[in-house]
Amino acid sequence: MTSRLGADPQQLIFPDGESAKSAGVSSGELLAAHAVSGAPFVTATSALVPTAPLIRALLPLLGRLLSVPALRRLAVDRLGRAPVKAAPRPRKHSWGHAVVEWADGTRREGWLRADDGMDFTADVTATVTELLARGVGRPGAWTPAAALGTDLATTAGGTFVLD
Repeated sequence: MTSRLGADPQQLIFPDGESAKSAGVSSGELLAAHAVSGAPFVTATSALVPTAPLIRALLPLLGRLLSVPALRRLAVDRLGRAPVKAAPRPRKHSWGHAVVEWADGTRREGWLRADDGMDFTADVTATVTELLARGVGRPGAWTPAAALGTDLATTAGGTFVLD
């Protein structure tokens, strides 16, 4: 499964009225959604991917350059040395978004709201660890949601907002 970096730019309007631009990205979420849903076609976007037309046009070239091991190591080294400044949160909540469309044209849309996305990720990890330590879940190699169910998201502090 592949997704071209920067593909399908869109402006998302969240259920609370705030909005953000996002664009396509191959990610762990993409692979997990495909594995858990069994859907033949899955796409993923992120607000962290550049949406400006010029930058999106350069992304395929950048991807090819970074496929060269020496250039990739150089880029990782430089990025690792870049100073990072604290910034205010861009919005009150972090959102996950899913749209499901069936062949007959039926369409459903849903959202997962979390306070801070990074905190939610840590909370999911802690919740998975706790549940597995208590013997909850299926043996084998699974995504967290496939092993523990969709309640995992709400147990970790998320809220589903469905159409």
